[in-house]
Amino acid sequence: MSIKYIYDSKGKKTGVVIPIEMWNENKSKILNGHQKQEGKKVFKPSKYRGIYHDLNLDLEKEVKKLRDEWVRI
Repeated sequence: MSIKYIYDSKGKKTGVVIPIEMWNENKSKILNGHQKQEGKKVFKPSKYRGIYHDLNLDLEKEVKKLRDEWVRI
């Protein structure tokens, strides 16, 4: 048995059917998003929570400054 793709009426891939042997071999890699993926670490935003705490910044002012950088007249 080989990998089979499922298409919608417009020809867009909407699903895939894989052999159970392949699923069993790769299930933990597919379902476990906390592991490294293809040699790369998964980005976890919670790791950076509170990094501005000790910087003594007025965050409202900094946010406004960042927004103003994107305003084009």
